[in-house]
Amino acid sequence: MPDQTQPQRQDDGLYTEEPKDNLPENTVAAEDAGVLRKKVTVTVPRQRIDAKFNEMFGELSKTAMVPGFRIGHAPRRLIEKRFGKEVGEDVRNALVGESIGKAVEKANLKTLGEPDLDLDKITVPDSGEMTFSFEVEVAPEFTLPQLTGIKVTKPKLELTDQRVDEALEQYRLGQVRYEATDHPAAEGDAVVVHAKISGEGIMDLDRRDVALRVAPGQIEGLPLIDLGTELAGKKAGDTATLKVKVPQAHPNKDWQGKELAVTVTISQVRRRILPEINEEFATGLGFESLGQLREMVSRRIEANIKQEVQRAMREQLCQHLLANTQLELPEGVAARHADSVLRRHYVELLHRGVPREQIDERIAELQAAATEQAKRDLKLSFILGKIAEQEKIEVSPDEVNARVAQMAQQYNRRPERLRQEMAQEGTLGEVEVALREEKALDKLLEQAEVTEAAPEPPAAPAAEKPKAPPKAKKKEVQKAKGAKETKGSKEAKVAKEPKVTKEAKGTKEPKGAKGKREKKS
Repeated sequence: MPDQTQPQRQDDGLYTEEPKDNLPENTVAAEDAGVLRKKVTVTVPRQRIDAKFNEMFGELSKTAMVPGFRIGHAPRRLIEKRFGKEVGEDVRNALVGESIGKAVEKANLKTLGEPDLDLDKITVPDSGEMTFSFEVEVAPEFTLPQLTGIKVTKPKLELTDQRVDEALEQYRLGQVRYEATDHPAAEGDAVVVHAKISGEGIMDLDRRDVALRVAPGQIEGLPLIDLGTELAGKKAGDTATLKVKVPQAHPNKDWQGKELAVTVTISQVRRRILPEINEEFATGLGFESLGQLREMVSRRIEANIKQEVQRAMREQLCQHLLANTQLELPEGVAARHADSVLRRHYVELLHRGVPREQIDERIAELQAAATEQAKRDLKLSFILGKIAEQEKIEVSPDEVNARVAQMAQQYNRRPERLRQEMAQEGTLGEVEVALREEKALDKLLEQAEVTEAAPEPPAAPAAEKPKAPPKAKKKEVQKAKGAKETKGSKEAKVAKEPKVTKEAKGTKEPKGAKGKREKKS
């Protein structure tokens, strides 16, 4: 006897939805419409259409104002004549809205994104059935490789003076301040500019008082990788022009795929001032001495080495899965999902505790190659999603809340506020996805063939290393290592959000991976 709770598929490939009332159910047909696309056709029986009209006219008759009649006492025929067109549109919208989700579910389609549907072309006939179609992107079908016995090397990471120095440098960057100067802009400085975006086939766009750093960045969601190079050495009044190929995932459809020019005219240069790492620096952060600060940092690094090792082994598993899974994605599919990939990277960087200014730089770099990166990450997401489904891996709301709380602690934020912001920006769902994928990878690690690696060699003899990191002249710092050592109670004073976020980037945390117009605070 068939399971009456499941949709029944007929021999002709049609699906009928599970009956929930005495009305005949919609009929759903799914067919191929291209690579990873399905065309779904829904037929709504006349009885369901009439029932929806009766329902809506019944509700309207209680409140409709018809001349010559008290509210609620007008004849149905007059209400139909007066409000027929509006009610017809409402019936159409209701029937389509009720049918799409059920149709996708009953046809057992794993969809990507929203359906492609032109609502204005759908009409409710005066008699007979209503038929409409829509297209959806669907997840690809593929076979997973062998998941047990994957060879993984476990790195041997140790606490070194170099790691402590790099972590201290991150804290130093967190205490940056800016002041106006007449000198040329240098790497890491901030500038206030008038920005103009122009290009063939678009209207010029002007933005004033845009705050930027002399580093890779974004204006109106356009990734400007060479922004730092172009701004360096320029003074107030100077102009720089950058050419940019707009990503296909850009929210402005008129810009997508076009080459635009971004011209910035500097109105003010603000010099970056970094404190020296000394006793005064340590006491300013609430520690008794520089030695005590270094001890705290050392403890944090030791605690985070385990997570760093885990990430390294997970990455090896990802490389293996990508190399051994036959799964090709059309270019257009990856481009359309580039934005979700950027949101996922944003969440990952937040989890690592990477300073906000570095997150913005990293996201700008990813945007420039968003389609190719999206292709890789989307493929990996499909693979890990299938593994999680196969292993019946779930993520609870408590686990999501715990991860958000961990992120909030990295930036000395209130968890509930951060959660609210992430929900508004559409990145909260990525937290659940990330946790599920991490669980899938950890499941594979349990079954992997793991070998220990030799300890990493020191960069220089310990005797030659200074007790504190280089000061303001140091130009490059590692972006991820040591960035997570920003948690704790007393240590929370160190983990303040870098001031450059407010003064130079104009970005409230965490305002998503999408570029937005940056205003001077």
